[in-house]
Amino acid sequence: MAGQKKSRKGIKLGQAPALSVSTWAQWIKFVGQEAGARMAMILSLTYMFGLRCSEALTLKRSDFSFHGDIPKLVVTGETQGNRKSPGEVYCRKKHMCWLKSVFKSGYTVERTKKHKHGKGRKKTITRQDKYEIPSEGFLFRSRKEAKQPHLHYHAVYAQVKRLAPRFLEHLRNQGQKWGPEVAKLRPHSGRATLITELLGDGMSTALSMKFARHAPGSVKVHLKYGRLTLKDVKAACDKMDSKGSTWPDFSRVPTAKLKRARLDIDQELRKRVKN
Repeated sequence: MAGQKKSRKGIKLGQAPALSVSTWAQWIKFVGQEAGARMAMILSLTYMFGLRCSEALTLKRSDFSFHGDIPKLVVTGETQGNRKSPGEVYCRKKHMCWLKSVFKSGYTVERTKKHKHGKGRKKTITRQDKYEIPSEGFLFRSRKEAKQPHLHYHAVYAQVKRLAPRFLEHLRNQGQKWGPEVAKLRPHSGRATLITELLGDGMSTALSMKFARHAPGSVKVHLKYGRLTLKDVKAACDKMDSKGSTWPDFSRVPTAKLKRARLDIDQELRKRVKN
């Protein structure tokens, strides 16, 4: 097949597509409606912490620490699936409140399923679907008959591959313009979306690689995850251009810095008065 890379194991699908942050939120909501709260939770974690899907599936409650000086997640490397790049991942402030709520009360979505007593031509019903964090063991357990204690990567892959084309159709029905790459969303797309967000917001490559736990020699791999566009370049340039023409937001400046700045300003004003 032309245009596709081949390997010993078959055809490689290429880099997982990334979404904008707002469209990623729509994707998670769509997954919750179509595949339930647990699947939406798995994909949410891949974005929040930049996890590979296999790393998210092997997490335990004890891997999360929200109460220290630096809230974090520890990828332990103790289980097959999370041994590639163990390490600590910072828990961002914008996710903290939601995560604490989920750990305390669970995660609930409105799920639509086909049912013989459903309404409409498609015979569907909508019910609440709730996922609760287990008190011990893996967060995403497999069935009793399964060979491994946690959900397998292929179970997530199959759901994402099934839902991605339908999500593209959903976006287009809402009048949103997205290319055909959305139909190729994969379990790693959360990781790609996060890296794209970090790079687009101006985080240095070194820091974004640290966040994603990429090895120092994996710069090319890391940059491939980031799917920056001309729109991202424009936003970054506009942000840089605006810095020189406007005053900083003093409400965010520490008091000590403000006091030092005031001394410098007073000193400069006294010089100008003398002149």
